[in-house]
Amino acid sequence: GDSIARVLPPPGLLEAGGRREPHRRGFQVDGLGFRSHEDHNMFLEEPEEAEPSGLSSSSSSTSWCGSSWDPVLANILRRPSSGPEGLTAREKEFRSSKLVIAEDVMGADSQLLELYNWEPLRAFLQAAFGMPRLHLSADPLGGAYYNIYDEAFEDALGWHFDRAQLFMNVILQTTPGGGGDFQFVPDSRQAIDRLSTWEEVEAYIEGRAETPELLPGSLYLFNGKRSLHRVSPVTQGKRITAILTFVEEEGEHLNDYTLRKFFGRTEPRAHGRR
Repeated sequence: GDSIARVLPPPGLLEAGGRREPHRRGFQVDGLGFRSHEDHNMFLEEPEEAEPSGLSSSSSSTSWCGSSWDPVLANILRRPSSGPEGLTAREKEFRSSKLVIAEDVMGADSQLLELYNWEPLRAFLQAAFGMPRLHLSADPLGGAYYNIYDEAFEDALGWHFDRAQLFMNVILQTTPGGGGDFQFVPDSRQAIDRLSTWEEVEAYIEGRAETPELLPGSLYLFNGKRSLHRVSPVTQGKRITAILTFVEEEGEHLNDYTLRKFFGRTEPRAHGRR
């Protein structure tokens, strides 16, 4: 079946991107945002030197409380490799960059948090993915957060598979004609697993990638574990999205390694929490 679905957003969704949140530019000026630069391979596998017990500057692929759930692992930017020709699919490296606005800097009247805590949305997701249970994340930083991709840095997400099945994104601002397009190769995991080199993967992608039309206010559900996907580099304006995190086990939250890599800190600010 299709790996992506669009649903009508609940009333007030568009306001979640700006009207009742502090101005997005102010987040960065006031030091409340964290600019993340991360390296990964296509399968988001962590090298031995980047275990949660020891940080590495070359990779941020992590686990979600020891399970396969980690919705923030959708952050890779493809850059030309300096390595030899004929790299294997796993040797090919990608890099991410973006500005992240964590949940704990949002005000009590945040409409994004209002959406996140909207019970019909959680119930809809549970039914849509056929999951026996689904909960809000217990993480005070990464439950609901903003990703901002800026032309000044050519921010993007490169080709990759997620580690978890559920990938949920709320589109708040797009960059028509300026990159930032979401693309995916439907049901491609099994085929790509059988390929040996990145050159073979590129040949497989050609002609198979789809680019669905996503507009501000779109809420899309995506099986990123099954289908290769990316967001092309932003060359004009800013692409702004909101990520809503749901977990299978109640009480799950990000480990310290993930928090440092994606939010630049491990503790919430004193006023934070929904």
